[in-house]
Amino acid sequence: MFFILSKLIHWLLSPLVWAILLLIASFVIRSNNTRKALRGLSLGILLFFTNPLIAKWMMNIWEVKSKEYQTIAEAYDYGIVLAGITEPNRPPFDRIHFNKGADRIVHAIELYKLGKLKKILIIGGSGVLTFEGKKESHALADFAILCGVPPQDVMIEDQSRNTHENAAFSSVLIPNNSQCLLFTSAFHMKRAEGCFHKTGLLVDTFPTDYYGGPIHFSPDDLFIPKIYSLQLWSILLKEWVGIVSYKIAGYL
Repeated sequence: MFFILSKLIHWLLSPLVWAILLLIASFVIRSNNTRKALRGLSLGILLFFTNPLIAKWMMNIWEVKSKEYQTIAEAYDYGIVLAGITEPNRPPFDRIHFNKGADRIVHAIELYKLGKLKKILIIGGSGVLTFEGKKESHALADFAILCGVPPQDVMIEDQSRNTHENAAFSSVLIPNNSQCLLFTSAFHMKRAEGCFHKTGLLVDTFPTDYYGGPIHFSPDDLFIPKIYSLQLWSILLKEWVGIVSYKIAGYL
């Protein structure tokens, strides 16, 4: 039930959905003043949430600071890579289709080859709500092996469907007192780290695939609305609500 609710809430957290619903309501309401207010609110939401300066600034504040490879002095027993970074149900099926989160597995492989990781554990089953879907952890394991990681050093957990289950199922596979390095998106790291600490696993963090970045004070970056800004806000809102709901559920 929690998994299903999280998917529905994700849809409702989109500012674009809010603007559309308000616009639809404005055509249903009979009062002219209320119609004007709803349409003005719809336009205001779009202007605010498509502003690139505000969206990037908020994302920069939220994302966890990056780490350089050279700052990792020890060899971790496990590099834990959270899935959710490919499109496993997209044809053709003879290859892996990465999305922006590909840095998670790529950086883990690089650190393995630099001697900073002893094993790589790839976590994640199907996150599809309406059908079983393909288990992308298997495809990511094949990719790691193709990149030169020995098969005996690649582990898979393919049943978890969300961050809470990622942590809970990992704790069963990893021996106590193992030193682990956690790979996930910078915007998601706070929630992921909290879930893993809740299980008692000793994890350090290696945030990846940043959505923020330098802010250029030019008219294009300050004033011109961008659809990408809506995406940033949707990510942030989902993550903030996720943290609150996880705390209520006792996952953090």
